[in-house]
Amino acid sequence: MSDVVVDRIGSLVTGDPELGEGPLGLIRDAALVAEGGRVAWVGARAGLPEGTAGQRLDAEGGCVMPGFVDSHTHIVFAGDRAEEFAARMAGQAYAAGGIRTTVAATRAASDARLGANARRLAAEALRAGTTTLEVKSGYGLTVDDERRSLAAARTLADDPSLPRITTTFLGAHVVPPEHADDPAAYVDLVTGPMLEACSPLADWCDAFCEEGAFDADQTRAVLAAGARAGLPARVHANQLGPGPG
Repeated sequence: MSDVVVDRIGSLVTGDPELGEGPLGLIRDAALVAEGGRVAWVGARAGLPEGTAGQRLDAEGGCVMPGFVDSHTHIVFAGDRAEEFAARMAGQAYAAGGIRTTVAATRAASDARLGANARRLAAEALRAGTTTLEVKSGYGLTVDDERRSLAAARTLADDPSLPRITTTFLGAHVVPPEHADDPAAYVDLVTGPMLEACSPLADWCDAFCEEGAFDADQTRAVLAAGARAGLPARVHANQLGPGPG
């Protein structure tokens, strides 16, 4: 028995040009059958297999398309970066100052506040059509604050009413103020105690390879340590201009 039948679809975006019109593989006046949480059949309504049963959803002529995948979010945070936005709009150069402002607010926030704000944003993303979110840490930058940020994200990942969530350890976002005079010591912290505390809560390891953040050697050290801990690499790189990333 089919789990779900979506009927009376005005436009079905399959993503496969062999299944429909144009590069998006558009099928008009369509239907979709899902079994076991996976798409089992798509096509014109007239070709819906006989005897197809299950929960029936009426699309009422609307468009059905794959959910959006947002591969870069930081929804576990506190505070805002309105001052940075105003400065950028005034033509000032980006210097990662806004990150540090958010770090201070995130460190001061309770677990409950961080979790509630992240849950609100994840639910909002789902309402807008995002069905998978990558949630990065990076606004704690201490062992405990990075750990609790990822713990909050993991709690959301266990909630079936929210998008599918994967988590990324981004202790190497920027060097926090307390380590400004010794970035090497901070890299040691990220690749040692911080990674040890955070790796059980993360699916990936990331680093920001950019002027004002981490250079190529520091980034390589962080990602290599993450790989040894079983976390595949992701990289912020060349965001602001050509660079070693």
